[in-house]
Amino acid sequence: MNPRAHQRTGRRIAALLFAALCAAAAATAAPTPMLRLEFGTHGAAVRALAVDAKERLLLTVSDDKTARLWSATDGQALAVLRPPIGPGAEGRLFAGALSPDGNVAAVGGYSAQNDVYLFDTRSAAMKLRLSGHGNVINALAFSADGQHLAVCLWGRSGLVIYHSQDHWKTAQWAASDADYGGDCYGLDFAPDGGSLATSSVDGEIRLYARRGKEWPLTKQRTLPGAGRPFGLRFAPDGQRLAVGYEDRARVEVLETRQLQPVASPVVAGINEGNFAALAWSREGKYLYAAGTARSAASKHVLRRWLSDDFAQHRDSLIASDTVTAMIARREGGLWFAAASATWGLVDEAGEVAQRVLPPIADFRASRADFGLDQQGRELSFAFEFGGKERARFDLQHLVLLPAGHAPPPRVAPLRKLTNWQDSPRPLLDGQPLKLELGEIALSAAEDARQQRLALGSNFQVRLHDAAGKLLWHTTASSPCFALAFSADGRWVVGGFGDGTLRWFETTRGQEKLALFVHADRKRWVLWSPEGRFAASDDGASLVGWHLNRGPDQAADFLPFERFHAKHFDPAGLAAILAGEAPRRPVADLRQGVKLPPLVKLLSPREGERITRSPVRVEVAVEDRGGGVEELRLFHNGKRLALPATRDALAKARPGATRNLSFEVALEQGANELRVVALAKDQTESAAQAVKVKLEGSSAPARLHVFVVGINRYKNAALNLDYSVPDARSVAQFFRGKPNTLFESTELTELYDAQATKAGLLQSLGRLQGVRPEDVVVVYLAGHGEAVGEEWYFIPHDAVHPERPEALKRDGLSSRELAQAVTALPARKVVVMIDACKSGAALSGFRGLEERRALAQLSRATGTHLVAATTKDQLASEVQALGHGVFTFTLLEGLKGKAALGGRDVTARKLISFVEQALPELSLRHRAEEQYPVAISRGMDFPMVLP
Repeated sequence: MNPRAHQRTGRRIAALLFAALCAAAAATAAPTPMLRLEFGTHGAAVRALAVDAKERLLLTVSDDKTARLWSATDGQALAVLRPPIGPGAEGRLFAGALSPDGNVAAVGGYSAQNDVYLFDTRSAAMKLRLSGHGNVINALAFSADGQHLAVCLWGRSGLVIYHSQDHWKTAQWAASDADYGGDCYGLDFAPDGGSLATSSVDGEIRLYARRGKEWPLTKQRTLPGAGRPFGLRFAPDGQRLAVGYEDRARVEVLETRQLQPVASPVVAGINEGNFAALAWSREGKYLYAAGTARSAASKHVLRRWLSDDFAQHRDSLIASDTVTAMIARREGGLWFAAASATWGLVDEAGEVAQRVLPPIADFRASRADFGLDQQGRELSFAFEFGGKERARFDLQHLVLLPAGHAPPPRVAPLRKLTNWQDSPRPLLDGQPLKLELGEIALSAAEDARQQRLALGSNFQVRLHDAAGKLLWHTTASSPCFALAFSADGRWVVGGFGDGTLRWFETTRGQEKLALFVHADRKRWVLWSPEGRFAASDDGASLVGWHLNRGPDQAADFLPFERFHAKHFDPAGLAAILAGEAPRRPVADLRQGVKLPPLVKLLSPREGERITRSPVRVEVAVEDRGGGVEELRLFHNGKRLALPATRDALAKARPGATRNLSFEVALEQGANELRVVALAKDQTESAAQAVKVKLEGSSAPARLHVFVVGINRYKNAALNLDYSVPDARSVAQFFRGKPNTLFESTELTELYDAQATKAGLLQSLGRLQGVRPEDVVVVYLAGHGEAVGEEWYFIPHDAVHPERPEALKRDGLSSRELAQAVTALPARKVVVMIDACKSGAALSGFRGLEERRALAQLSRATGTHLVAATTKDQLASEVQALGHGVFTFTLLEGLKGKAALGGRDVTARKLISFVEQALPELSLRHRAEEQYPVAISRGMDFPMVLP
């Protein structure tokens, strides 16, 4: 069996399932926000392809409920088209077409009103909705002049044709034919636009001819021999029509006037599958066919015939799953789409020259490598099929790790379950476990006491007792390929076909947490159903909320990163895993989301060359219902201090736009300006950015290093051993470097009694004289503590940091530090914090509160930040090193190890080095890994030439 056969359900079978759901579907798409993955490509079967006449734009549509636009020349992603969607099948897309000029994309599939949605490809806004069709939309096609759109329907609803003379601002019914005996799937206009052909599983090929405004049926023929015609394509000259079949590897070529067969391309050697997808080469020399036909499991065949006699042929292997659509290219070869969520490009020789894959983990056939360790602290899984490329996710510290030398997970044997793999009839103690129609068992796990059995299928997760009684079942986001129980039996964790890992309570089957790990092995995001999340750097864009805006508008998508201020909550997720209630209340985003503001940079313009600085930056802010609380302007990634704008923004009414302007000093050379607005609930707008260039030669930069170290506190109980030596070592490193990068190096050092709160703020204030082109390094070593929403660096004169009210009064808060950093004119800032816990008010979640507060600090200021986070101060100070492990690692990176073979150590290289090296070094010296907060914001820049 094809390993992905359960994902590869044919269109007709899929449509049957969807039609069965239709009666229960709401009349309109669900208005509540819905969680969706967004990693830049499709996450489910790609069902259709389209290209404009000049082959500049490519359209793909998918079961994942999105359509996507790509550059046809280089495959770059251009836009995501988001029709309204709903739960279950509501919103899945099966059909797509591009107008010849590429300005309009039509998409459709399963929706309550059987809608066809037309989008403006330049703005991704919906232009028009065509509604009320008799059934599911199976295929769409534009005529050669772009004035007609044909719609093929499921069931016996047949064909509908629309006409437009105003570039699809409006459309009129032109023709229809509902006299079909089965589903209509094949649809193609002749190259001259004068005729239209369809195929149906009723066995008929139909030909329609344009007669003024009408499209009468001119020919209808049942082809000789039984079969179910599916795909069809006109030859470039319009004189021949190729027809492929759904139920067998059969292709017929017809002459188009009488639909008489003239050739039967040779299909010898293909003993399994069909040739449902077809394409002619642009000059008509070749006919291509593909579909479910394969030479072996996961090896799907593309056959190419010479059109002289359709006997000479060549086969290529192009996909691991069903080929769903193909379009020939003018330059030779073709584009193809597949049910494995992929699309790509095949060259004229039949080789795959480009393949766009979903960047997800493949949990198939990895049972022995999937599971939790005995303590339930680490989840092991594999990125590749069959358990290859293992990794671990540390649930205690919320960090992704390579498998390394970690022992394999605890996997209980399946002693009582048989006949379950890829089976519709699994047996428990020889008795069948009843599955639903079309359901196939794919994964299974038994708990440690073997009193319950978890079973994963192509669309459900189930829990049975030892006798086989069903305790609960829940609909899966996609096929469930792997399952494991936690040692205490509280959780069953599943690995799914969309690349997610999901935690279900074993009591009632409720999903409580989900994790997505990108295939780049770096980015990840963990979330709860109500919207709490934690993420790696740049990981919060991978998941977000789909918001319908009514049936006639494109939906919005708000990634998690837009909710960072309120919903980034690592400690809350750790509490859920521990079975505790999160300490921080957050709004349940499933109950509704107010749209954040819309911002636009009016000037300067993209690519503008500017001759003098400062430049006037003009911004328009529109309130879309959530209010406007704050405007943030970033220059080369660093947030700028702006004049007070809150009062002006507060006066904006929903739907109204306010224009604001600011003076910004630019750097010589390239400059990026980016603006973000925050709603009243701190939800962020989409960022708007422009890149401009200031003419002239660059001024030499200066390096400013601000170093603080505290060993001796006013309260001697807080004293430390290594903070001052660490700080002096950092200062000495920069003092001793020759000025090869910078015009000069200026150091500010505060130690022990000098480092009072007043002294810290005064010294930071004196840095206001730095210039935009300068580099600022801020290093803090001492105690740190988090209370509520804030993190505090504990100055020398803070006597009782264990008391929250005293800490708030006497500590240097992350808010105050953010204000000081934002006020710096310098655009290149690195903040490095080696702050261990004070020993009071220790958290049970090992620095996760600090992780939240420090991440907010970096995000709010647009600075690069790396900080040690650890519960135990002894873990951060190691006598053998003469330093804390964090600062030791930092210095090693600055001395050259972070150059990674290059000629310089940049801010991002240094942070990446510390993130990778610190856990291993801390484990080696203290038998416990220490994980830093490592966040890169803004423009990268060199810090050191080793």
